[in-house]
This record gives sequence, structure tokens and C-alpha cells, in this order.
Amino acid sequence: MADPNVIPDRIADALKRFPPFSMLPEEDVAALAKVAEVCVVTKGNTLWKQGEVPVDELMFLARGRVEYFWKTKDGGTELVDVRDVGDVMALSALMEGKVFRVTARVIEDSLLYLLPWADVRKLLNEHDGARNYARRHIFWGTRVGRDASLPDWTEDRDVDGRAKTILQTHLDGAQVVRPRGLDRLLTCTPTTTVHDAAQLMSSRRVKSVLVVDDARRPVGIVTESNLVKEVIAGERPRSSPVAQIMAKPVVTVSAGSSATAAMLIMLRNRIGQVCVTEDGTSDTPALDVCTEKDLLTQSGNHPAGFLREMRQARTLGRLRELCDEIEGIARSYLETGVSAIFLGQICAELYDELVQKLIEMSLAEMKAEGFTLPNREWAWMSVGSDGRREQILRTDMDNAFIFAAGESAEADEAARAKFLELTGRVVSKFVECGFSRCQGGVMASNPRWCRTDAEWIAELRDVDQFGEPDHLLRGSILYDLRFVAGTESICRPVRAAVFESVGSNAWLQRRLAEMVVATPAPLNFWGKFMVERKGGREGQFDIKGRAMAPLRDAARVLALKHGLTRHYSTGGRWLDIARQVPARRELAQLAREGYDFLLRIRTLTGLRRGDAGRFVDPATLTKMERAQLTNVFDVLRMVQEAVRIETALDR
Repeated sequence: MADPNVIPDRIADALKRFPPFSMLPEEDVAALAKVAEVCVVTKGNTLWKQGEVPVDELMFLARGRVEYFWKTKDGGTELVDVRDVGDVMALSALMEGKVFRVTARVIEDSLLYLLPWADVRKLLNEHDGARNYARRHIFWGTRVGRDASLPDWTEDRDVDGRAKTILQTHLDGAQVVRPRGLDRLLTCTPTTTVHDAAQLMSSRRVKSVLVVDDARRPVGIVTESNLVKEVIAGERPRSSPVAQIMAKPVVTVSAGSSATAAMLIMLRNRIGQVCVTEDGTSDTPALDVCTEKDLLTQSGNHPAGFLREMRQARTLGRLRELCDEIEGIARSYLETGVSAIFLGQICAELYDELVQKLIEMSLAEMKAEGFTLPNREWAWMSVGSDGRREQILRTDMDNAFIFAAGESAEADEAARAKFLELTGRVVSKFVECGFSRCQGGVMASNPRWCRTDAEWIAELRDVDQFGEPDHLLRGSILYDLRFVAGTESICRPVRAAVFESVGSNAWLQRRLAEMVVATPAPLNFWGKFMVERKGGREGQFDIKGRAMAPLRDAARVLALKHGLTRHYSTGGRWLDIARQVPARRELAQLAREGYDFLLRIRTLTGLRRGDAGRFVDPATLTKMERAQLTNVFDVLRMVQEAVRIETALDR
């Protein structure tokens, strides 16, 4: 079907007009064009069928039109996507290493350029921008932003195509075991002495040495614990052969198997390493020995894998890609029942690492431009939902900046101008990574949120100003202040001032309590959801403002009243209240569970719709979810009554 490629220049010209090829160096595109093949396919033919294994060729549609169809549950077919001039095809299946989930039908006579996938993959791996485009834009169908590669219906998935367990989530998306070069593999023979094996381990600074036969097949492994037990604590001579002390048989896995599955094997066998062989058995040559740490960093869906990738990232394109992946795995976690509060803790660690990276990149840019910062201590702080470790979605950022006060107000203003250069760059990079600017201006790039330690403390101690709604809102945001980067010690006095300003002021506690009880649950007397009637949100209710905010603020009020300042998050505060305030133990536990459920519903809504998830349509919820929401609203009323009593609002 394919003709010899005799027009590489024409192919290169066509490729360069469209991403991701337009994002690659011209010489690389030219080289790719030289190995491409030209293919003409007439109307009515099928390029591939759903369930088929892709060949190692990426298709570029130079002329014509192709439609994607998939099988519906009732046995019919449904149009999923349309491919036109300039589109690439088969990319999802090739990048994911899976069968085609759709059927591709040619509906107009088409001209295709067939590109060797190995060459394309190499170029994408080398260029972050092109790879980011490929993963972010080409994977998605045009119909309501849904992935064109739809999940199969199998017995281990429910009607929504959701994996049932968190284990299945890990296994479905985990990276594979990738053996490193053989030069890293430390081996010895069964006759090697214990002394010589220990010297090998010491010279390479590793905790084990693999014992192999003449064909490099694993027969045993010597670990530090073997040496301690048999030689140091025992009486075995150092001249003994390792065959007498090695652990056997060796637990093996194959190259290309799931890194997460390999970790589970290690946990089940209570061992510290696995041997990677050609076919996964001890009958073939060894390729590598992987420890738990090695596999952890290879398991892409594990937080440690994301942390490692962020630290190694060199471009904003790569960081944006990682943020996309974090949201993707977050959805999988939530749909398998993982606690939204727990997930928020994980995302906070990842986004904190992102902050560190963006600051590092901004400082490097400024240094290259000859821009120097004042010689003062400074710190980047998270506030609001990020400060509470609850920001799973890349919604409005909430951050602030603090720097050490100088000798005069003039000197502080000069320093502020320079620090704003740094914070402005970091905030702009946040936006490029997919976060939104805060509509209320709660950003470190705003001079009002970039202040000296003396300015912050003076404001927090000026209780009289909190009578104004704007200052009360600003103060409540600061109650969730959390250090992220810079010098942590400069943040501590500011955080202490936050709790001093509230803990000693009954009037301020009362004002905060009034905010909690002033918001009725979005459920009327007949048990119906109270939804919006206008403003473009008809038929939806505000889950953040009408349900989450009162529970969040109540946890803050009760924690401050009882002097509980250990936790930042809403879930952590309710947990602390349950432990430290016996009279509120049961209510606090119910409130924490309710808040976890609300955070889950909001986050899933946002992930599915691509927005903040603030407004929820009750019709999109299951019967069980609606019943749970009703129960949560009952708990909310109980919480509001508890706040009313503890702060004596009726007096």
C-alpha cells in the first residue's frame, strides 16, 4: 500500500506547518521526512479497527478526512472524533502501548505520511514543548473534551469505567520497570569470598551484590543483613564462599513489567530488592537489581515519582505536563474511593515542590540578567485552600510573601520592588503551569500580599481593623498561612501573631462564628436542594459557599477557641477537635467525614467539567450521593448549632 518516499522536502514542509512537528528543530523534521512513507487510502477503507494492535507507525493526515468510531454498550457504534488535514493519528495507542480503542474510517480519499514511531518518540522525549503538546492536545477528542480512547467495559469496571480499587488504579497507570545499563550491575560468583563480596559492596556503595553463574543467571543475593547475621554476629569466617550465606532463590521480575507490581512483590516477600531478568525468571541473564527506592521513582503514579520528575524538569512545558498528570491521577484516586483530604495532602507536597522549582527557575533567570535581590531573609507562603493543603484542582492560586524589615520605610519599599520582580515571575510561571490568577488578588505578586514581617505582624495585631468586611476576610485567609519556601523562621512570628489576634479576642471570635451560622444548608424544608435560579448557574447549588465554607470556618473557629494550632487543614483541625475536645468528639468526626465527602464531590465535578467545581448539578449525582449530601447537610446544621453555643451567639 505504501510507495517509496521520493518527496522528502514536500513532506517536511507539510509537517512543519502543524504541531507537534512545528515545535521541533527544522533539521530534525527534515530527517524524519526522509524516512517517511507516502500512503494513499481511498474513501470507505478502514485504517484500523477497535481492539487491533498498532504497528510502529505514526500517521500524518496530509489530505482528506478520517472519522473515529467506537462500539457502544448496546452493540452499536458512535462517532467519537474527526481527523482533518494536519492531524496525527494512532498517537494515543502508540504512546500508551495499548490496542486501538476506536475504529478509524476514511470518509474522503486521503493522503497519509507514515512516520516511524521510534524516530518520533525519540524526538518527543528530547523536546518538552512538543511532547507536552502531544500529550495535552492530541490525546483529546473534540467532543466535549472527552478522551477519544474510551475505556473498555470489563468485569473489573463499573458502568462509569472506573477502576474499583486503588491497587488497580496504580497498576493501570504505573510506569514499567526499566533496567539500567549492565555496567551498573554488581555481580560475583558463588565461589567469591565473603570478604571480597563485602569489599565490592563497599566500593560501589550499594547494599547487595548479585550472585550469578557463568551465564549471568541469578543464583542468589548477598545483602548487608546477610553479612551482619552470618559474619559479624555469627562465627562464619570471612574467607567463606558467598554460596554459604547468600539468600536464595532470587525473586525476579521482567523488564517492562509494572514498577508498582514489583514493589508489591517486594512487600509481600519482605525483601529489599528484586532482580530484573530478560524473561522475568531466574533461567535467563540478569539485567539489573532494583531496590524499593529505584522502583518508587519509576512508578509514575506514585507521588515520589512525580517529585523526582519535578526536580529533574528543565522547562515549563515539562512542569505543565506533570501538573496535568497529577490531576489525572487525582481523578483516578478519588473515583476509587481515596480520601479527598488525604489526596489534598499529597497534592500539597507536589505543588510545594513546584513552587520550589518555579522560584529556582526565576532566580536563575534574574541572575542571568544581572538582577540581584536584597540581602534579606524572605519566605514564600501559601494561604487559603493551598495553605490548608486542600488544593487538588489548579484553581485560583493563594499565596503571599514575607521579607525581613529594614532600617526605614524607604528601604523597605525599595526592597519590595525587587522582591515583586521575583514574585511576579513565579506567579506568571504558575499560570503557564495551568493555575489561575486569584480574582481577589491574593497573590505574592500583589504589593498588598508582599510585605515585611513587621508590617504583617502590625496588621494582625490591629484588632480594630477587623470590623471591616474586607479586613475580616483578609484575616481569615491569613489564619491558614503555611510556609513553603525560603527561610521558615521568618514565618513563625507572623503565624503566632495570627493566633494571638484571635485567641485573645472574644469579639473577633464572635464575628467569625457569625459567618459560620449565617449560611443555611442548601436544602429546604421538604428535603429538596436549593439551587440557583439565575446568573448562568440555574439548577445548580454552590457546594463551596453553602456547604464547605461553613464546615471549614467552623473548624477554624473551634480550633482557635480551644487553642488548637497544630494543624493547617480543615480535616486536621476536625481531627484535633475530636481528640482534644471530648464533648465534640462525635460531631467532629462526622464533620470531618462530611467535609471529605464535599471536597471529593467538588473536585470530581471540577475535573470532569474543567472548572473549579464550585457549582454542582444534583441531577449529575447518583442516588447514593444525593442521600449522603442530605446527611452532610444535617451534620452542618449540628455544627452550626455547636458554634452558636460555644461562642454564645444567642446572648
